Amino acid sequence: MLANTGWYINNFRRSTIDAFLARGDDVFVLCPENSGEAFLRDLPIILETFKLDGSGTDIFSELRSLLSIHTILKDICPDLVFSFNPKTNLYGLLACILLRIRCIPNVSGTGSASQIRGWKGFLYRVTVDLAYKRARSIFFQNEVDLDLFEKRGLLDKVPHLLLPGSGVNLSLFRPSNNYESTPFRFLLACRLIREKGVLEYLSAAEQVISKTDSPVEFWLAGVPDRSDRSIKDSEIKEYVDKRVVRFLGQINDMPVTISEVDCVVLPTYYPEGVPRFLLEGAAAGKVLITTDRPGCRTTVLEGKNGFFVLPRSVTSLVHVMEKVLALSDVEVQRMGHQSRQLAVEKFDERLVIEAYVNAAQSEPSQ
Repeated sequence: MLANTGWYINNFRRSTIDAFLARGDDVFVLCPENSGEAFLRDLPIILETFKLDGSGTDIFSELRSLLSIHTILKDICPDLVFSFNPKTNLYGLLACILLRIRCIPNVSGTGSASQIRGWKGFLYRVTVDLAYKRARSIFFQNEVDLDLFEKRGLLDKVPHLLLPGSGVNLSLFRPSNNYESTPFRFLLACRLIREKGVLEYLSAAEQVISKTDSPVEFWLAGVPDRSDRSIKDSEIKEYVDKRVVRFLGQINDMPVTISEVDCVVLPTYYPEGVPRFLLEGAAAGKVLITTDRPGCRTTVLEGKNGFFVLPRSVTSLVHVMEKVLALSDVEVQRMGHQSRQLAVEKFDERLVIEAYVNAAQSEPSQ
């Protein structure tokens, strides 16, 4: 399994790893060094690390990352590579093509690299097209990305499958029945980058607090990001010092944290797959607030289990947060029930795990 962080593998693919280990398979995990791989050390797997700048575009740096992945895969010589995230999908595919190793990438949004302009953007898109046409198979997390690949002619001869995001553990994330909590709590949990709508959330929280007499709290949780897209510590501290937000840092027990809030918020304008945080909120029976964008829109039935806000709009976010605060306990409970029902019907992680196991079973060993 190849991903852009060990944190991603631990949070989103640990159950899939467990399924392969239960089959008696040997599992290798490849991720950048110091990217959260320590969370995986309790598993009987083999960890390999390489250097990667998640949002970098320096040609020489990117070639070093590609060469490093190629070298590791050449030494391991695996039967099958499952890759995740836009940049590691591309480099995994290129390395596997050169080594004649079967590779199945998981397309979870197009990532920030798709927004690069100029000759670097052109080179990136041409390379992506060439690589994905040679994929053994492709997993998609939302219909918009799948349609985009079809329009670009990348799926003419490549088998593909639409998955329900990364899925969610319905036993781990369950409704807490805490519908009369005081104060009412909002939570945003994400990578701390600007495109996730973090600053909009903080600004909206400040406005809501200044305008309402209702007891309300705003919580923020997140994993630091080392790129130039990262939210600065000082930007968060400003709102913590003003007692606008409670900053939780990195959460190690998300089921417990989500059980203590009433509404999960993700005002993202990042190219998403299907955000896991929204799936966790839905499974836990919470009201959802997010943007009407690919991946996100599949988690919300407007007015039934949540509400959409306009991307980059603090005004829109304030308006919807006030609407949620005005809901009665019965209405909050009803919307939470709709969220849970949607998660059960569409986003059970067992569907995702089954797809990966089936893909491995269909692959002949070398």
